[in-house]
Amino acid sequence: MQESPRPPVALFVKTFSRYGGVEQFCYRFTEYLKQRGYPVTVFCGEDMSDEAQAGHPRPEVTTVGMWRPGRFLKHFSLYQKMGRRLAHLPPETVSFCFGNFAGCSIYRSGGPHVDFMRRSLRAQRSPLRRLGKALSRAFSPVNWLLPMLDVSIYSHPRTRCILAISEKVREAAETAFPGTRGKVVVIPNGVDTSRFNPARLEELREQARIWYSLREGQKAVGFCSTNFELKGLDRLIKALPLLPQEYVVIAAGGRNHAKYIEYARKLKVHERIFFPGKVEDMPKFYAALDVFCHPSFYDTFGSVVAEALAMGVPAVTTRDVGACDLITNGVNGVVVPVPEPEALANAILDLQGITAGQNFGSVQDDTEVFSRYVELIERVARVR
Repeated sequence: MQESPRPPVALFVKTFSRYGGVEQFCYRFTEYLKQRGYPVTVFCGEDMSDEAQAGHPRPEVTTVGMWRPGRFLKHFSLYQKMGRRLAHLPPETVSFCFGNFAGCSIYRSGGPHVDFMRRSLRAQRSPLRRLGKALSRAFSPVNWLLPMLDVSIYSHPRTRCILAISEKVREAAETAFPGTRGKVVVIPNGVDTSRFNPARLEELREQARIWYSLREGQKAVGFCSTNFELKGLDRLIKALPLLPQEYVVIAAGGRNHAKYIEYARKLKVHERIFFPGKVEDMPKFYAALDVFCHPSFYDTFGSVVAEALAMGVPAVTTRDVGACDLITNGVNGVVVPVPEPEALANAILDLQGITAGQNFGSVQDDTEVFSRYVELIERVARVR
């Protein structure tokens, strides 16, 4: 029997790139679709792929551009430009959205902006700082724009399916927009297990421990984020005095190390925390660790948790991180209710009997996730 033709697919994303969470996921999904014979077109605000940077943009990628400066103009212009592109797609095309654009057949949701605004304020240590942050956000135009865009996106009549990347996102979407109940499908993110796996940890571990200047007997607790405040680094630093002297923290990423170094100095643990800056070789980073800690106040998924688990590194995280669903307490990690220092220290100590490099089997390869995405695409194509 002759196989039915593949439906054409249009992907919509702010930035097309091999780097970054959503960006890399969309990039690899594009490759997956092409390899399986799907006619695919990518519409992006900017093309930051290696090919484009080398002056050879890929033919399936169309850059629509963004207005600048500022987040307000970027989001507003992309919403308008992507809407016009959607309106001119052939009717048989299945559109798949990785950003804040309304009217796609499938909307991959990272959660409503109002949920982020409410929950992320808890990252501020004092009530005064929390109030200041709330006031500064209230006067930021983008924080008025994004909730308005959410209303049009979640309730758009052309959206056939809302794809939530975690149970946290599903709960937030259905709470903020009750009309989405029955349209939300939960598919947790996967990782590239050809890069992140226990065999790679074993292969890289000795070299990685030397690279990060770890001495024999030291226990390395890893942390990685571009937003140290939201992801709770200060709470992890405050947990360090509660841990034995052999425990050290390697805090990768970030934009402002100085105040965290000073905070560690006040707590007299500055010699037990290292800031390597942006890390390009993430498998080597995980390979050096004994525990990974992601004490975030808000994260709709948390790919770093999934990557650490895929490498066989036990992880500590919070109930406000979507990837907490991948953790079985005491088996491959610990989920704490809130990222308070004592709770984090106890969780890290609870994992000292779990040797890094085990195959936990808790994370899907992203090709498995992509196959479920394709099932959604085929389902949407059949009901047109």
